[in-house]
Parts: sequence; C-alpha cells; structure tokens
Amino acid sequence: MKISAISLLVALLINAFNGLAQKPISFTIKGTVKGNKHKKIYLHHKWNNNFFTDSAIIKNNAFVIKGTTPEINMYWFTFENNPNALPNAPFFIDQSDINVSINEDSLYNARIKAGKEQEYYATYVSLMKKFGVQQQQLYQKYNEAVQRNDGSTITQLQSEFATLNENVKKTLKDMIKAHPNSPVSGYIIYQEFNNNPNISVSELEEVVSYLDPKFLNTKFGKLAQQKLMQINGTSIGKKIMEFVQNDPNGKPVNIRDFEGKYVLIDFWASWCGPCRMENPYVVAAYNKYKDKGFTVLGVSLDQNKNAWLKAIEKDNLTWTHVSDLKGWSNEVAQAFGISSIPQNILIDKQGIIIAKNLRGPSLEAKLKEIFGE
Repeated sequence: MKISAISLLVALLINAFNGLAQKPISFTIKGTVKGNKHKKIYLHHKWNNNFFTDSAIIKNNAFVIKGTTPEINMYWFTFENNPNALPNAPFFIDQSDINVSINEDSLYNARIKAGKEQEYYATYVSLMKKFGVQQQQLYQKYNEAVQRNDGSTITQLQSEFATLNENVKKTLKDMIKAHPNSPVSGYIIYQEFNNNPNISVSELEEVVSYLDPKFLNTKFGKLAQQKLMQINGTSIGKKIMEFVQNDPNGKPVNIRDFEGKYVLIDFWASWCGPCRMENPYVVAAYNKYKDKGFTVLGVSLDQNKNAWLKAIEKDNLTWTHVSDLKGWSNEVAQAFGISSIPQNILIDKQGIIIAKNLRGPSLEAKLKEIFGE
C-alpha cells in the first residue's frame, strides 16, 4: 500500500510526541487607556473552535483582568462585546504579567508587553506591515502605469510583485525555522501560508517540518498540521470540492453550476478594508473577461446582510454572491481553511484549481495568459 508523503509526514510528527502536557498559565493583565470614550474593554480567545470572552470596567483610565489559559495562546481586545469586532488588538499570553497601554482608542497601536512569544509575534506583525506598505506602493505604481497604458512598466511591476511575494515567504520560513517550538510559528503557518499565491504542498510540508515534534500536540501545532491537510485538498491541480450556499435571495448556488467557465471564488467581507481595496481589480478583470468565459463567485464572511448588500452595490460587484451570514464561521470558508481575507481560488472549466490568491495585477496577468488580450 502506498502512503502519501503528506500523510506519512503528519503521522510521524504526531506520533513523535503524543500527549504533551503544559502547565496552565495564570495571568494578570494591567492596562491603561488614555483618551478613551469607552467604559468597558473585552478580552477574547478561541479554544476548540469556541469563542470565550471576559471583560473589565475601565476606571480612572485603567483596568485589570485576571485569568488562566491552558497553554500559551492568542488573545485579543475589543471595545465591543463581539470577538469579530474591529478594530482589535491581538497578542500572545505566555507569562503571568502582561502590561497594556492604549492611547486614544487606537487598539491597532496598542503597546503590549509580555514574554518572548509576544516579542516574536510583535516582530512578525512589524515585518508584515512593512511588506504591506511595499505592496501598496506597487499597487499605486501599477494603477498609474495602467492609466498611462505603459506596458513595459506593467510587466516590470508584475515581476516586482512576484519578487516581493518570494521575499515574504522566505522571511516567514526563516522565522519559523529559527523558532521551532513557538506557538507563534504555528500561528504564522496557519495564518499566512495559505495567503501566498500558488504555494505548493511541498513548500508547506517543508515549513511544517521545521516545527519541533514536541510542539505538535499544542493548539497552534495542531493548527499548522490542519493547514497542511487543508491546502493539500485545495492545492493547484486538484478538483474543487463541491459546495452549496445561498445567494442574497435565499436561492442555493452550487459551484458545479459554473462548469464550463473559469471561476474566481472570492472570499471577502464588507467590513474587510483590504478586500474593499482589492475589489476594483476584480471588477476590472470581470468586466474585461466576462464575455470570454470568466466569472466570479463571491463568498462573503459577513454577518450583517444589509452591510453585505450595500457593499456589493457600492463596489459594483455584479457577479453571483453567496453567504450563510456566519462571519468567520462561514461553512465554505471553514471547509477551505480560510483564516484571513481577501483570498481567492481560480478554477478552470472542469473545476480544476489552476491558481490561488491572485491579488492586484496578478489576477489580470493570469487571465491574460488564459484568454489573451
């Protein structure tokens, strides 16, 4: 009997260390909130696919929250009693004392001091912000080149996008390799490695193999392995798994309904800023190639139907849309291992996955390769 490389790798890693026990961490969070109009702050975390929330009264610009976590884990603050609310301030609890400083309601810029895992996470976030700035700069240059109809500059910028993507992957791989026992490394694999265009199963196998076997029975070790199995099922060359979800009128839409067309399955939400910034590129590609056999199926991670419909109208998203209005618990998104948005999957006329996460000019470049001008 032949055993796949992925199954063998995961089995060996799981069996290498089974039943790792960690001591629970009792923690105290002391925070200051200056210039704040809110009276309460909420602390959230997720465990075994369930959300848990605690809260504290903000009094004299300060608050204290005490609790216990089974192991090193990610938590986040919001000013609303909703774990999906934005803005938020994610961080890792890895020791007993955590200090938080928030200025003028800016959760995005909250300063959080904890242990070495939080330091590692902060370094990762800082690096990704820098890459994001570079990406936006390239987007701006690309838009200007398109307006000038400057073909040579467009080609050059497409090459720069590809180089930037490779740099991001290399940086993340190096970080994970240097921190094989860290929950943050598991988080990075789960969060980021399905977001890189056309990442191969072999690349993800490589990254998961960097992790110490002793770490794999922890929450984020399991999530890293889960990502490996998910990406294998949604990798390029595989037939897309069948799914059905309702459109805004309650009519079921089956992905099989689109056979005979190239389809971009676009995961997004009305509340997602990067998604809304990406929408003009998708609209342009759709309008250019819709009469040549290309279409889009939008899968929304919204919870508010009115917000979803308003965003569709405002952004001129004139293709088919579906959602179960369960937010991050959207059943299609969970089946495909979607942990951040925007993300997309491009399938051919037979439903075979041919590309993933075509952002900005990458989408039009791929469609040009398929359909020509």
